[in-house]
Amino acid sequence: MIHAALQQVVTQQAFGDLVGLSQKSVSDLIARGVIQPGESAASWLLGYTSHLREQAAGRGADGKLADARTKVAHEQHIKLERENRKAAGELVPVELLTVVLSTVGRTIAGVLEPLHVNLHKRCPELTSEALKLIQLEVSKACDLAVNASLAVLDVDPEEALDTPEEEHENDI
Repeated sequence: MIHAALQQVVTQQAFGDLVGLSQKSVSDLIARGVIQPGESAASWLLGYTSHLREQAAGRGADGKLADARTKVAHEQHIKLERENRKAAGELVPVELLTVVLSTVGRTIAGVLEPLHVNLHKRCPELTSEALKLIQLEVSKACDLAVNASLAVLDVDPEEALDTPEEEHENDI
């Protein structure tokens, strides 16, 4: 008897009552092509349960679940690769690179600062105008060296981590 009732064409409301959906949800199923209008309740039931199985398996009509799973798996893969490279000593923290850059910059500036004085002592034939030009250029270089940091580079440290291995600027 139940089987015979399923062979009948039913209203959206009746089918919704059968499977626990609102009439609007049943209408949405029809609009998305999950079930076809004018078919029997049995046909709608088969279409609806098939749709539910596809969604549960991550193969829903919209593919959102499968896409989300793919994105999560990709992000986990990137994170694991980064952790492995860090553990292997191939990557260093950005903060450490910043300290190294500023220390090296200050050291270079310290070496360059007295250059014009040393040149004047070793090369007395240099004119004061030439020494001023040298000092001006050395001052520019010292300013660059003292202000050395990742912030002045055109490279985003996070993007640098996602580039191929030979292009990493913060690899050691």
